[in-house]
Amino acid sequence: MNYSKFNCLLLGFLITSGCNAQPNLSTEPNKSTDTQWINSLLEDFKKNENIHGLAFAIFDSAQIIKEICLGESTYNYQIDRHTLFSIQSISKSITALAVMFAVQDSILILDNSISEYLPEFTIQSCFEANPEQKITLEMLLSHTAGFTHEAPVGNNFEFDQSSFSEHLNSISETWLKFPAGSNYAYSNLGFDMAAHTIEQASGMEFNNYLSKKIFVPLGMELTTINDREVVESTNKTEGKIRFAKNKHLQIPLIGSGAVYTNLHDFIQYVQFLMCNGHADETTIDNRYLFNMYTIRRNNYGLGTYIGKSDNNIFVNHNGGGYGYSASYIWFVEYNLGGVLLCNSQCDTYNATEKILKEYIIRTNLKRDTSLSKAFQEINMKYFENPEVYNAAQLSFCTNDTLYNNQWGKYLGTYSLVYKGLDPTWFTKLGLALGYHPQKLDIYQENQLLKIKSQDGVSILREYKEGLFFTNEGEVVDFSSGIPTYRNIKLEKIK
Repeated sequence: MNYSKFNCLLLGFLITSGCNAQPNLSTEPNKSTDTQWINSLLEDFKKNENIHGLAFAIFDSAQIIKEICLGESTYNYQIDRHTLFSIQSISKSITALAVMFAVQDSILILDNSISEYLPEFTIQSCFEANPEQKITLEMLLSHTAGFTHEAPVGNNFEFDQSSFSEHLNSISETWLKFPAGSNYAYSNLGFDMAAHTIEQASGMEFNNYLSKKIFVPLGMELTTINDREVVESTNKTEGKIRFAKNKHLQIPLIGSGAVYTNLHDFIQYVQFLMCNGHADETTIDNRYLFNMYTIRRNNYGLGTYIGKSDNNIFVNHNGGGYGYSASYIWFVEYNLGGVLLCNSQCDTYNATEKILKEYIIRTNLKRDTSLSKAFQEINMKYFENPEVYNAAQLSFCTNDTLYNNQWGKYLGTYSLVYKGLDPTWFTKLGLALGYHPQKLDIYQENQLLKIKSQDGVSILREYKEGLFFTNEGEVVDFSSGIPTYRNIKLEKIK
């Protein structure tokens, strides 16, 4: 299968792809350029970040320039280009692309209320009645719906075996952080809702839909969100959580963080994006693809970060959690991409960016600004005045901040509770000695009730008895038997 150079009309102007080869042919690295220095950088990165194993590739839209696999999986065999890693939040990019395929196929409409597809879904809000009727698919994919980051069931602190349906049902127990569509808050929940919307509209399980529309057509043969397929794989790695014993953890966040892929398949996906969504077996129309690249707020489009580094346009997403880290970066004007998969928590973005920039310098790679013309056109106003787009009026559910003596029962130090993990012996020792990895303090300061956590310091405002909101709209809930912060269970330690 071969690509041919093509031009596509988008919003009345020409897009040049810089693409002249089918990604599926890019199976072997191009060894014509001296790239031994990349090995040295990655070996240092692996050592300094204490990474068990990693897989990296640098490529253009037509060919692989260099692949490097270092270290071992958690099952003690060598990492190779077919080893499955979780890519965590990079799943959001794939979910957004899946939604755009559904829009292209007239299954979904981006600006429709999600209530049209999920009539039983409700969400709590102190700002407006029936907010679910105002939340659109576009808001779900751009982090502007108002969702908090975590749900009570199936979150980054709860590693029990929970199902996707249990996770979805628990979203209705959460509170919006701001009126729908009025601000930006990075969240897993919107993408999980988007995945469920596809299921309802298409009549297919989300994994089957992804396989049909993305994985199979792009030759991503081993990529999946089906946990059974991951468990049965003989070439996979678990994420290495430093304070827990290694074991497989099912990820119920099928729209926001459940994709497992390998180096080979990950390259195919990014090359598809670099070729403006054109392949022999599938095509996404540029008007839908570039809708993903249109920034709404905070350099985020739909499931995609778009930004400038040294004034060069790049497309990117990162993922981290469950002991994994991953990044992809595409420097549009240099037709240059990179992906990095790690089975430890580490800074994959800066490592990937550093290698790409060094490659550009060492090879004297020429910059072609025509390749970014479409990105510049659709995001011109944002790049000129990002502070205008990112600015948001803080919305408070209540201004009742005067300290109430009845709040004294809430004062103290709390630990966020991890469920379902098997701690290592030194973690058990640390806990026994009073060490807790994440703590927060609820305290009185003058006539105010405040919270101090890793998110910073905030006034707490009581909306109803025992239910408080921070300045950023996060909930501290003492109204039920077990207190929670951001839907994460708390344990009072003093």
